[in-house]
Amino acid sequence: MLRIIVSDTTAITHLAKINALDLLNSLYNEILIPQAVYDELTKNGKTQPGALQIMNAS
Repeated sequence: MLRIIVSDTTAITHLAKINALDLLNSLYNEILIPQAVYDELTKNGKTQPGALQIMNAS
């Protein structure tokens, strides 16, 4: 079964703070991050928890 999740900033930053972003990949086949969430995470460069991982994600 194909499982897709659309994530918001809160979920990403909190999982990143506890080094558990890979949990999303283990649970879902596809993770969608809306442009507004991407912009919010990366607006301060790499300082926001999870920003670097999201910037380098495929």
